Formats: sequence, C-alpha cells, structure tokens
Amino acid sequence: MARAGLSAALVTACVLVSAAALARPFSDPRGEVSERIDQAGANEPRDPACHARKLVAAGGAAPRGRHTLAVRWIGYGNFELAYGGQVILLDAYYDRGSEFMPLGMAAGDITRANLILLGHGHFDHMSDAASIGSRTGATVVGAPITTETLAKQSIPAQQVRTVSGRGGELLTFNGFTVEPILGRHGEPGKHLTEVMETALAQLMPAPTAAQEAEAKPIAARGTFSPRVIDEGTIAYVITLDTGFRILYRDSGGVVTAEEKAAMARIGRVDLAFTPISADYINPMMISQALEYLHAYQPAVVMPDHHDAPRTMGHVPQWRATEPLFEAMKAEAPELVTVSKEYREPTCFNTEFNLQHGY
Repeated sequence: MARAGLSAALVTACVLVSAAALARPFSDPRGEVSERIDQAGANEPRDPACHARKLVAAGGAAPRGRHTLAVRWIGYGNFELAYGGQVILLDAYYDRGSEFMPLGMAAGDITRANLILLGHGHFDHMSDAASIGSRTGATVVGAPITTETLAKQSIPAQQVRTVSGRGGELLTFNGFTVEPILGRHGEPGKHLTEVMETALAQLMPAPTAAQEAEAKPIAARGTFSPRVIDEGTIAYVITLDTGFRILYRDSGGVVTAEEKAAMARIGRVDLAFTPISADYINPMMISQALEYLHAYQPAVVMPDHHDAPRTMGHVPQWRATEPLFEAMKAEAPELVTVSKEYREPTCFNTEFNLQHGY
C-alpha cells in the first residue's frame, strides 16, 4: 500500500510539473484586459527569454516565438527590444559610475546589437553608443547634434545615420521599420529647479572626488549643446512586421507639432515608452504624462527616465510612477501600465495588435 501511495504521489507530481511547464510561454500584460491574449499560447512551453534577466545583447536567450517581443528596461531611457532574431537598443548609457545603483551589467557585456536608436545626445543617453556600435557593428541613429558628437569618437562613419525627424524618413530593417519624429527635450522651469535642486543639494550627500573623476570621461562622450532642446531630440515609431507599433521617447518635453502630425496619420500605438518629466511636483508631471497619453493613445505604457543617482546630480530623485499611472487610467480605463526592475523582461505576443483589433 505504501508503494502504491508513493507511486500515485510521483505520478501526480509529474503531471503538475508537466502542466506548469506547458502552461504558456509567458504572461502578456495585455491579458489583464483581453481574454483572447490571456489564453494565447496555452499549452506551450515556458520561454526562458521572457523570464531571465540576462540581456539578449549580452548572450541571453532570444525569444522562441517568431512574433514574440521581449522588452527590458536598463535604467534611464535604456531599453532592449528583442524580436525576430534582431536586437534593438534604445539609448546607450550603461556605465554610469558608482553614484548610481548597479544595473547588473556593463557596456562591455554587450556583444550583440543590430540597431541603436538614440533619443538625444546628452551623455546620459549616448555615452556608450560608440563603443557598443563599433564592437557589434550595429547601425546607430540620431539627430544631427548627436551624430556630430559620435563623429568625434571611435565608430565607423558608415554605421551612423543622421535623421532630422521632420518627415519623409522611414528606415527599413529586417522585420521592422523605424520612423524618426522630431520631439523636444524637457524644460522644467527655473523657478522650480533652482529651489528644488538647492534644497536637495543641502540634504543629499555630495559625490566624492573619486566619483567626480569617474564622471568626467562619461560626460565627455555626450554633448551639452542647447541644440538638443529643439532640434536634437528624436522620438521613434517602430513598426514590427506584425503591425505592432512602439513609440519611444526619452525626454519629458512637450509634444511637438511633428509628433501630433505623425500620430494623426499613424493612429494609436500598442506600446509607448514615455519619460517621466523632471518637474518634481506630481501635478506637473501628471500634466505631461497626460499629454503623452492623449497624443500617442497607447494600449500599454512603460515609463522611462525615472531612476536617479544616489548622491547629488541633475534631478537626484527617483520619480514615482504610481500617481501618473492612476491619472492616466482615470482617463483611459483600458490602459495597461508596466513598470519593472532593471533587466526584468516583459514579453508581448505581437500578433495581437491594435491594427488587427487585438
């Protein structure tokens, strides 16, 4: 009897393990609002690319499904998109120095990338673009002031593409297209930043001499040109071959006429990476978040540029996402919001998209 009971227990355990392994490859966050998406992939094996934190760009597993998109946030405006055998990096700022919480990886770990899209040329968005581009052979795209900055660094000129974002530019790659659109850099009012940054400077520890020294070569790989504000910030619309559309923006400025015109033509996007503006005060950050919501009409929002240094630096304060999410969902109840830790993957079945009515 004891042996029979043990055998039955082992059979039950095996069934449970098998069922768990075949439950579905990953949980698409849109399953919250769509039963069809929630049930997709039932009885398919778990996809390691949608659970492990190791970047595909650093040797991690690529998504198994041809139309699976794996997204990882890597601090500030950095994201990795893995889709259809391609690796797209959004911004390139990984070696940030000891003032920051560790990302769990370094720029030198990245050995694979097909494309790097730079939102703008400040060092905290492009400081590792030249080294990664030259090592991987990736095409690097940016505004004129951004590519002028890259030209002073060690990357082959033929890998760099300059875009204005003023219309008529469509970049075609294997499995997706990219449309650059002129954005605008964030411009928090001096009446606010002078007060807040003075107060924070008095309350927070200053960087050490060693931290200041390590920051200098990082800052030198970007630009401080005022041209970044009105001609050097680019938003990108990435359209996958399934029709799934992604909007990427890495600075919290107002929505431009170019963005409005493009969105009037394009319509809604499936996924928007939207920056948290540097306005400190929740009502002001909410106002900017709602402008992005109205302009892009996304099905899913993932925030960016909301982490910060641990010691004194520009806007040295993490920005909460919850008040913004609550305000956006009050206006768009079906909106799905996703905010995860560094390198924690989120996967989408892109065969479900707004162009197909989900």
